Amino acid sequence: MDHDFDRQKATYLKKLSSDAKDRSKKGDVDVQILPLLDAINGHPDYYTTSSCAGRIDLFVEPASGKKHEGEWLFVSHDAVVFKDLEKIITGRLPTNTTWFRMEGAILHVCCRDMDVAETFLRLCKETGWKHSGIMSSGSSTTGRIIIESTTSERMDVPVAKDDELFVPEKFVGFLVKEANEKLLRTREKMNRLEKAVKSIS
Repeated sequence: MDHDFDRQKATYLKKLSSDAKDRSKKGDVDVQILPLLDAINGHPDYYTTSSCAGRIDLFVEPASGKKHEGEWLFVSHDAVVFKDLEKIITGRLPTNTTWFRMEGAILHVCCRDMDVAETFLRLCKETGWKHSGIMSSGSSTTGRIIIESTTSERMDVPVAKDDELFVPEKFVGFLVKEANEKLLRTREKMNRLEKAVKSIS
């Protein structure tokens, strides 16, 4: 089991360090979360399989209802200002519903065994990653133990449909302010978890 873990970890870290595109819609790792990933991957008992640093976006809901078929009109993993969105929301918008969204950070961390998984889960809870749990994949002897963890910050607000914005621009400015504050709280939780992981390295 340990041998399999070390082999799998080496494979994932090789992918993380390469310039090849990953399977996410964005195609690569968010630079804002790299210090946390480095801390986790630097520990012998953990490695990350996927992540997101949190983002603010304008997302067009697909007619099919399948999220992966949706379209981003705008996306940023950093704080934004109203002018970043102004040209988009004052132009011709899609017929399908457009959502203003803020999504918190996401981590999937593979753990060597259940004991270290419980330790990592405790660190997540203590540093504000409230939506965290232990998952497993495969059989009990060959499967992986994975922590799925997200921060609680989130916004999902419909702002446009049928080619037009149906909320005042001033309200979009308010949403931007709220989303930036939530993104800042997400970053603080990322920093706290990074320090906590380093403390057990």
